[in-house]
Order: sequence, then C-alpha cells, then structure tokens
Amino acid sequence: VGPWGGVRAAMAIQVVCHELGCLPVSKMCGLPTVSDILNEDGTPKDTGNRMLKQLPTMLNQLEWMAVAMKRQRDETGAL
Repeated sequence: VGPWGGVRAAMAIQVVCHELGCLPVSKMCGLPTVSDILNEDGTPKDTGNRMLKQLPTMLNQLEWMAVAMKRQRDETGAL
C-alpha cells in the first residue's frame, strides 16, 4: 500500500462517485504522511512544505463546485 495508497484509491473511486451521482473534484492533494506535515490541531508543522502547495488549488476547486452546484439546485431543484 505505502504512503500513496490513498491517492491511488481516490483515483479509482472517482468513477464510483460519478455513478452514485456525486461530483468529485479533479484536483487532488496528496499528503503521504499527514502526521509529518500537520500538527494534531491541523496547523502545518512547516508552512513551506511543498505538499501543502496543492491544498489551496484543491480547496478552491471544491468551493467553486459547491457554490455552482448549490446555485444550480436552487434554480432548478434537486433531481
């Protein structure tokens, strides 16, 4: 499995999510050993850690999708 097993699993499960009607975001943020990157309270141990540079892009896409889907649901109703 290794430190990247979760990333491989996330890529594989995207297809299942689509089939279930979910809309997963395409951007990913791989944090192989979270305990090496984040403190227990969720703050970064090293704000310059290169792995954390992926996080804003993924979170921005997630927020964009959430706002867009809510707006669409409000305008057209739930399916």
